[in-house]
Amino acid sequence: MSVLALGRRIDRILIGGFGLTGRAVAQFCEDHGVQFALTDSRPLDPPDVEWLRSHAFDHEVGGHTFRLLDNVDAIVPSPGMPADAPLLRAATARGILVLSELDLAATAQPTPPIVAVTGTNGKSTTVTLIGALLRHAGLEAPVAGNIGVPFLAVLDRARTADAVVLEVSSFQLEQSRLFHPHIAVLLNLAPNHLERHGSMDAYRAAKERIFAAQTAADVAILPAELAGAIRHGTARLVLYDRPIPPLPQGSEGLTHVQRLDLAAAVAACTALCPTFDAASCHVEDYGGALHLPYRQEFVGWVAGVRAINDSKATSPAAALAALRSIPGPVVLLLGGRSKKGGYEELAEALRGFDIRTVVVFGEAQDEIAEHLRAAGVEYRTAADLEAAVGTGLSAARAGDALLFSPACSSFDAFSNYEERGEAFARLCRRRPRFSPPPAKDL
Repeated sequence: MSVLALGRRIDRILIGGFGLTGRAVAQFCEDHGVQFALTDSRPLDPPDVEWLRSHAFDHEVGGHTFRLLDNVDAIVPSPGMPADAPLLRAATARGILVLSELDLAATAQPTPPIVAVTGTNGKSTTVTLIGALLRHAGLEAPVAGNIGVPFLAVLDRARTADAVVLEVSSFQLEQSRLFHPHIAVLLNLAPNHLERHGSMDAYRAAKERIFAAQTAADVAILPAELAGAIRHGTARLVLYDRPIPPLPQGSEGLTHVQRLDLAAAVAACTALCPTFDAASCHVEDYGGALHLPYRQEFVGWVAGVRAINDSKATSPAAALAALRSIPGPVVLLLGGRSKKGGYEELAEALRGFDIRTVVVFGEAQDEIAEHLRAAGVEYRTAADLEAAVGTGLSAARAGDALLFSPACSSFDAFSNYEERGEAFARLCRRRPRFSPPPAKDL
């Protein structure tokens, strides 16, 4: 068997990486009778190698070579593999199709209407809200994508659903050529992942690809400030924040950022289902979506200081969004692996907040400290996250917030932002005079 992509028959696929995406691609190939090989730059666990020996027609681990390109029609890389990776450049030079996981899903028609959400901040919250709101309206709409479940993994379920809701990242969009969302949402845009994309222009271009395959029958949803700055093709334009649409009851108590995420979700639901009535809902029904783990998550008090876990804030723009939602005074913890952009703007913006001090740590410590110094923002340094928590708490006073909103990726010391967030919460809980939140706030 085979699949068709861009008018070409694909009988053999090379999978780049055996993470969540790679495993979903391998299962898709198995289900559709497509032969596959796999290359992974990492060593794999023995059970994974054994599985590949019995299912893949070839494999290599511990490094990429060009050997496996000799026998394939397409390569589906992990989103973590940059477009200029030597393996992908070699594939393109040989005329081998480079397809994203989203593209591969697009070959398996038919699929229901796709609602796709991208942006620098708020993607996971917004797709979770859209899924919850559509379920409230009686529609089945699985949520997948960059939120942690590959589209391919829910493809069978999606075929019988009313819609599928996807969080899509700039990494995924950068690789995509066929992906066609019927409703595409760009929430916001600020410097992020410049260590991958190289420039803000390239990052913007990757995000704009969410609209690339849309037609006049589709809908592009944007904030007003981006309407004239983003190429959104021929799709019908909807502004989700001018005016803000009617929101579920109880939303007046949300922060400004939460209201914007909710407004984008309501706009997407209305575009999909014109009879959707947000005012018939109550925001308490979706509290879980508005309070996802590691996103401004209240950990508890340490000697009267509120500890707030915002480990998901992997960009300067995300840290600023958190600061706008949290009343001061604030002791801010910043650090990790640099995103190579946005820290000068963050430092300048900090002068407008009630900041007790900033504690910087990790690989990006010197880079961030340089911008804080230039902006005249008081800061302290710490060797690692544990030291940063101690330094931050020693500087804080009862009633302050200790905000862990790193504005960096976690990869200098942790495998992902979840592991980093768990470490922060654990360090706070181990401090003397720690008090957990009331049960109703957990």
